[in-house]
Amino acid sequence: MNRRFIAALAAVLAGVSCTKEIQEISEPVSEGQQMLITKIVGDTQGEFQQGSLLVKLDEATASSLAAGEAGAATGILSATGAEDICPALLIQPRNKEVARKYGLHRWYQLSFDESAPLAEVALKAASLPSVVSVQYNSFLEQVRSDKVVEFVPLPETKASPKPVPDVYGFYDPYLKHQWNLVNTGDKSIARNAVEGADVGVKDAWRLTGGDPSVVVAVFDCAVNSMHEDLKDALWVNEAEVNGELNKDDDGNGFIDDKYGFNFVNCSKITKDYVNGLLGGKEVDAVKGNLLDWTKGSGHGTHVAGIIGAVNNNDKGVSSIAGGTGNNDGVRLMTCQIFEGSMSASDSQNAAAYIYAADNGACIAQCSYGNSYAITEDDMYINGGEFKIDGKDVKLDGSPLENAALRYFLDPANSNHPSLEGNIAVFAAGNHSQPYSSYPGALPYVISVTAFGADYLPGGYTNYGPGCKIAAPGGEYFDADNYGMMILSTGVSNAAQSSPGIGGDRNYVYMQGTSMACPHVSGVVALGISYAKKLGKKFSRDEFQSLLLTSVNELDGHFTGTKDYYDLSSYSWTKLDLSRYQGKMGTGAVDAWKFLMAIEGTPTIMTQAGKKMSIDISRYCNPHDEYTITVDAATKTALGLSADPVIRNGRLEIECSKIGSGKITLSGAVGKDTAKDNGIGEMSYSRELSIASRPFATNNGGWL
Repeated sequence: MNRRFIAALAAVLAGVSCTKEIQEISEPVSEGQQMLITKIVGDTQGEFQQGSLLVKLDEATASSLAAGEAGAATGILSATGAEDICPALLIQPRNKEVARKYGLHRWYQLSFDESAPLAEVALKAASLPSVVSVQYNSFLEQVRSDKVVEFVPLPETKASPKPVPDVYGFYDPYLKHQWNLVNTGDKSIARNAVEGADVGVKDAWRLTGGDPSVVVAVFDCAVNSMHEDLKDALWVNEAEVNGELNKDDDGNGFIDDKYGFNFVNCSKITKDYVNGLLGGKEVDAVKGNLLDWTKGSGHGTHVAGIIGAVNNNDKGVSSIAGGTGNNDGVRLMTCQIFEGSMSASDSQNAAAYIYAADNGACIAQCSYGNSYAITEDDMYINGGEFKIDGKDVKLDGSPLENAALRYFLDPANSNHPSLEGNIAVFAAGNHSQPYSSYPGALPYVISVTAFGADYLPGGYTNYGPGCKIAAPGGEYFDADNYGMMILSTGVSNAAQSSPGIGGDRNYVYMQGTSMACPHVSGVVALGISYAKKLGKKFSRDEFQSLLLTSVNELDGHFTGTKDYYDLSSYSWTKLDLSRYQGKMGTGAVDAWKFLMAIEGTPTIMTQAGKKMSIDISRYCNPHDEYTITVDAATKTALGLSADPVIRNGRLEIECSKIGSGKITLSGAVGKDTAKDNGIGEMSYSRELSIASRPFATNNGGWL
């Protein structure tokens, strides 16, 4: 809990008038008052929903309220001056057992006059023995794009060359501008481009392009459902698409959730409202505004395009898990928690996690987080530890958002047969802070830092404790070098306008850990797709461990300084790159190496343009009698002019290109060489993955 809020509560206790900006006071706080203060949990620094508080009740009181016992409600309303108490969640989770496990059934919402001081009502609620925790119903911190730049392609003619699959992977006209997917080192695309500084997906596409059974919930602004490159990639609630307007056609508790739901300012249907809409039929359902991607900057649309824009359709951009052009990409569900200047409240955001879990999402893509100086998990989950009058005080209870997130992650709510539990991926934050923002810093979710086309940290990226892995986030350099940012799908009529090329064919550049985050979500989606193809199943911990160890080393690039244009101050600054060493997560995400880890095939690292002699004794008995087979795709991907050989127990290989592929070592054992028709031989083989990258060591860098 922060000191400013303690002062606010103390001011109420002392009879001092409270306003939004309260000065710290020196009045001593009694032990009894301390106990009340410790019940106040969650975010106390942002904007709050007036006339609303969230309370976590003890088990007995929650059970009484659920049973409709009037006395339980009357006592709480009378003591707090509130007008109503109802469950904090709009619709109760489908998995009742898991919901109870995380105490979701014990969270209720108090409603009262908006003019009533929140701190005063909070203390009244905290004084009740039946109330375990009190949480302000805070609004999420807004996601904003520092820079949105239109992409204006050169006029295309029939003679305009298309991307070459051998170089780029797919026939999508703008893929050659997406260094984040396939970085050839072309400085006409990105001025600081370093070959291989990408997500390593081109060769992975030979194995899988995604799978429609993988549903990614995008917690953000709404995804543009009319965009030419996204409309066929959406998660579709068929019952609602083919149903009646203003009706919960599929019975999931949400009205008109065709491609997801808008949780901003949504509310449960009341009898009077239903009478006006549905001819007097009383329903227990939630009504929200329709999905609206035009407000804001198109942030959610950009994020979605990185994950799952339709690949190989001869339109626009490519994506990490958007399939191969055969309707085989992952599906994108919108969980809209931002709409223009408005944000979802804590209870609405919690409802979004439960909606995603209950409606089939296995990945939560979350390019948002707070900017507060929170440096401890308990500080975020429970409100933190603080000192009052020299005494350590620990908060009781847990914020509703965290409980709902744990509900989404729980293995009992798994939404894909290849994964026990779902996965949440967050942006590390764009505040240049030496620790990840929350919720991403939590130990059970993935926080993503950002690097540029030069394999160096974006000057904006957070780094350090809480950060798990790095991915391309791009960076703005100057008006002539937009190509160093991340190109993806956009919204031509967004409030923060970027006209692009108009209509549903809009594409824009953005930068940030917001863009790095969906690269990891996309690779995770690709990994789940490949696990399904192989018939494998992993626990969430196993799967995340494979992801975090299937990376490219970054620290070798972090020497000297880097010039960085700071958009917060519109000035140039020099970054000391050494401060990022060991602090960008385990390394740079690599799709190929991740798929090889899922497959169970060891990956040997080689350095492009360098003859390598690698000890392979950890993989097999490295005798010289192996026959090495290399397929044509691997030869092309690695740029092999000669097949690898084994000499003196070491694999000798020289790759001229950055790429990935597999080689097969074949041998035989058991033959009686003294007789022509004697005991026969048994053949055997061992498959190894080769990943040629900008940097490697002669030990093979096994993963």
